Amino acid sequence: SEKDVLIRPVHSSLLGEQYCFEVVSTGGRRCFGCASAAERDRWIENLRRAAQPSKDNCERVEHALSLWVYEGRDLPLRRRFLCELHLDGVLYARTTAKQADPSGTLFWGERFDLETLPPAQELRVSLRREGSSLGSVAIPLTELAAARQALERWYPVCRERPGAPALRLRGRYRCTRVLPIVQYKEFAEYLTFHYRELCARLEHATSAREKEEMASALVRVLQSTGKAKFLIDLGVAELDRFGEREALIFRENTLATKAIDEYMKLVGGPYLLATLGEAIARLYASEDCCEVDPGKCSACDLSDNQNNLRQNCEEVFQRITASGHCFPAELNEIFAAWQEECDARGKEALGQRLISASLFLRFLCPAIMSPSLFGLTQEYPGDATSRTLTLMAKVIQNLANLAAFGEKEAYMNFMNGFLEQNWEGMRSFLGSVASPEGALHLEAYDGSIDLALELSGLHALLCDIIAALDQRTQNQLEPLPTILHAIREGTPVPISVQLAWHLLPFCLCSREAEKPGFVPPRELSKHTPLIKSHSMTNIQKGRGREPEPLPSTPPAQARTLVQRTQSVPAQSKGARRLLKQGSMDCQPPEAGSLSGRTRLPKSASLPRKSTVPWLRHPEEAGVGQRQRYALQPLEKVNPRAAQIPAVPLPHSALPGD
Repeated sequence: SEKDVLIRPVHSSLLGEQYCFEVVSTGGRRCFGCASAAERDRWIENLRRAAQPSKDNCERVEHALSLWVYEGRDLPLRRRFLCELHLDGVLYARTTAKQADPSGTLFWGERFDLETLPPAQELRVSLRREGSSLGSVAIPLTELAAARQALERWYPVCRERPGAPALRLRGRYRCTRVLPIVQYKEFAEYLTFHYRELCARLEHATSAREKEEMASALVRVLQSTGKAKFLIDLGVAELDRFGEREALIFRENTLATKAIDEYMKLVGGPYLLATLGEAIARLYASEDCCEVDPGKCSACDLSDNQNNLRQNCEEVFQRITASGHCFPAELNEIFAAWQEECDARGKEALGQRLISASLFLRFLCPAIMSPSLFGLTQEYPGDATSRTLTLMAKVIQNLANLAAFGEKEAYMNFMNGFLEQNWEGMRSFLGSVASPEGALHLEAYDGSIDLALELSGLHALLCDIIAALDQRTQNQLEPLPTILHAIREGTPVPISVQLAWHLLPFCLCSREAEKPGFVPPRELSKHTPLIKSHSMTNIQKGRGREPEPLPSTPPAQARTLVQRTQSVPAQSKGARRLLKQGSMDCQPPEAGSLSGRTRLPKSASLPRKSTVPWLRHPEEAGVGQRQRYALQPLEKVNPRAAQIPAVPLPHSALPGD
């Protein structure tokens, strides 16, 4: 059962490989590698649902830790240091190893987001050098959980003596109470049909941090319910809001721009890695200088540095223009709709500017300038590399703006020839990513989202935001305050709840007649968009009846309906349909196949992983390249992983052993 097995992601710093997860049970632990974060999340979700089929029908508590390891001070010189993160003695991640500067200061600037954690009491950050420990910092997790925002301070490594090394850390620990998914059904309905009014009402009532958190959760909720195209409406609303001030569109930190940022990160992660990953890795390893400001470099080096910068910009732009085949289908549909709307208004050039501002100003160029913030690398760049990335981002942004360098940055004028030479290529690329026919040949997002968890977090955030509003604004948001109150108190939402349309002096929806008001649960199927998550399926199952109390130990029959993937989650769209099959159902094996297994089609994205990973065993694994994907204990994948202590679990066997 779920109490006997722990399924969690493995941070890339432990194995030196990204997108891994491990299965820990009383019988040991196994680690598996995936091709992408979406594939890993899909495996984790499916495995957890196999262990706990009634996950969405139970109340649960989810634990998550966000920790920033910023810097250390008063460190010994000429040594390389790293930090290790432990929760109740279990190693979860480590920073990169770096050398302190002559003043004894070392900057890491690394962030760790650890989710779906088991309950823990203490975070311990150990400072290590060359295999030995200098000391550690112990932080009670209750201290991080009590603060409403991330807690930042200097922590001495050795408290007993003055002048000892210290670490600057910033952490936030969250214990999120998640209710059965059916209790969020009216909340999900409201968000699905009235996100525009919600964003408009709360635009000026939320801080920058609240906008970011709300946009992140809202994007994931609407992606799960098949309504992530709400960004089309928000983009059009931005056009209406700015009117003739077109130069400011998508340059402010509004709920719309934050939502666009979060959505591009959500669906564009694989695209970003495929487009910029290798180029960024090469720049990190390179020692070539790209400083072209005469005031910051010698005259004899200026020409070589200019050539280095030009070559790097040419490589990155070529990678971007050649990335159309892996461009996210969802972004293509949004950009095409924006372009169509601008064309209908007689402003074709504005559509291209809108797309350029979204894709380059808020996604590609920030990823070039700060790769660690977008998952392209873990290590924060050094000063020289950071300067190179900044100059490259500046050039690519000017290219996207179709603007040359002027007197303000005269030292960059030597790049104007490169810009003018590639303006037509940039126009062609912006047109291709907004082509309505493009989505037919592109891969759609296939990651996994815990809808109940996202709804729970958004519920808590909106409760805090709405509580600070005046009564008139709260009344204008009805029935949302009533729905939030019912969820918080655990009471049913009143059937008489109706939208107070007479209090809404404006309407952002051009198709108001098509949008229903409050939708009774039994009628939602008439309006529900495409279901894209396990959780939404469970909402549908729970409609029209009260949730039945769950027994403490589910009977065997409760596990008969388990969704299973036909092949590995990263497989191409055409052969990635999910099939429902009873857990006791058996399919006849094909000739030559192993007993008890189903022959699966080969994955286009993972040609060397022909079967589901947990059915592979070390004795069956081949040699050479196939050994990388064989089922092995975590300790054998990398010797460094031997430092990970076992997680104490109840003494019972994993089902099926």
